[in-house]
Amino acid sequence: MRLKSVAIAVSLLVLSSAAAYGLKNEAGLKGKVASYMRKALNIPANVKLVVGEIKPSEVPGLNKAEVDLSLGERKQVVDVLISKNGKYLIVGKIYNMAEDPYKETWNKIKLEGSPVRGAAGAKVTVVEFTDFECPYCGRAYSTVEDLLLKYAGKIKLVYKSFPLPMHPWAMTAAIGAYCAYEQNHDAFWYFYDHLFQEQGSITPDNVKEKLNGYAKATKLHMSRFDTCLDKQQTKPMVDRDMKEANSVGVNATPTFVINGRTLQGAQPEEEFVQTINELLK
Repeated sequence: MRLKSVAIAVSLLVLSSAAAYGLKNEAGLKGKVASYMRKALNIPANVKLVVGEIKPSEVPGLNKAEVDLSLGERKQVVDVLISKNGKYLIVGKIYNMAEDPYKETWNKIKLEGSPVRGAAGAKVTVVEFTDFECPYCGRAYSTVEDLLLKYAGKIKLVYKSFPLPMHPWAMTAAIGAYCAYEQNHDAFWYFYDHLFQEQGSITPDNVKEKLNGYAKATKLHMSRFDTCLDKQQTKPMVDRDMKEANSVGVNATPTFVINGRTLQGAQPEEEFVQTINELLK
């Protein structure tokens, strides 16, 4: 099963007991929160759920905790608030209306160390969380290419990997693309283009052969590339991207964060144009 997002909207849940847990019985309260979330939000048994440290929140009268959800390599962190009497649970993102929500999201995105295409000094940055095997990402690929031409010199694209667990060759492709990036930044974009352009012909059985072909075409050091791919040396870079994705609420591909504004899915080009034009004013 896919790991579904449980942080789509703020939900107020009433825990089954009104006992005053406070922080005196933290272990018991953690167990209650975990059990109640699993039932109320229909979280499958194969999804691991771990409630982190419960501590006072910035919201008066409430405690807070991070809940880690994981299914294989897919991970998600959900913020929760808990009333101090142990009765109420709030699941989802809490916004401080004194702060710009776009700025809050944008501050969590790190651009350094990620592949970039487009004008270095562009006013608009399009961050793409994507999966090379995802068919919707394949559709979005041509839209993104059109946008880079339409807004040449005005926007730049930043790649972030988010391979989904139900796609058998996506992780290998993400690791291989980053192996190319470590040797030659331009080579990465050759991998990016060809993985999407040839998506329909790539399989779990031939993905390494395809990646090796791209490495030869871009004149990478082959033994270094093969070692990187076989030993998954760039997997920490993929994990970094996925952790960042979870921190800003990404739970599907493709997801685009444009100067802090989020667009999810293979949206029509007009949706991107509207957002970009507003940011260029």
